[in-house]
Amino acid sequence: MEFYVVVLVLSVTSFTADMILRYMEKIRSFGMEERLHNIKGKTIPIEDFVPHNITMLTVFGMSLGVFGIFMKLLNINPFVSFPCSAAFGCIVNFTVMHFLKPFVASVTGDELSDNTDLSGREAVCTEPIPADDYGKIKVEYNGRHYEFDAISENETDIAADDPVLILYREDGMCVVEKQSEVLDIINTG
Repeated sequence: MEFYVVVLVLSVTSFTADMILRYMEKIRSFGMEERLHNIKGKTIPIEDFVPHNITMLTVFGMSLGVFGIFMKLLNINPFVSFPCSAAFGCIVNFTVMHFLKPFVASVTGDELSDNTDLSGREAVCTEPIPADDYGKIKVEYNGRHYEFDAISENETDIAADDPVLILYREDGMCVVEKQSEVLDIINTG
């Protein structure tokens, strides 16, 4: 029981500090939203079940702590309660990412809708984009950072942290071009 209480207290404290800094003090760039992993699910978004940043790790910790305490109060064996608590935390992460986060964004008006034109916006490659596959980019819109899957227009490899230009977005996938390629065309033309 002590383990779950410690996890719950640490997670609630961290989450509260995160929310105070983010929404009351308007500080959004202190590292809590940096990605922790680069898992890609082809058909099932498996990465949304696993905490992908520190904020979601605190949500996972709170869920694990609350459900663990609940299971402990029911006198369930720890070999059963810990995996069940971890699974509950993963389900809460998925629910927050797919239902709660879009709802909050639509209520606050900071939402980047599917109809928003991102053509011509600068972005940064957060995950390498191979010539024949997709990676991820991060774009800033209304002071918030959004991540999208992206493919290279010219089928060239794009390394992580390379600046890119968004050409267009279709079905949640951005087609991008390295800014150095854009400059090469301008310089030769």
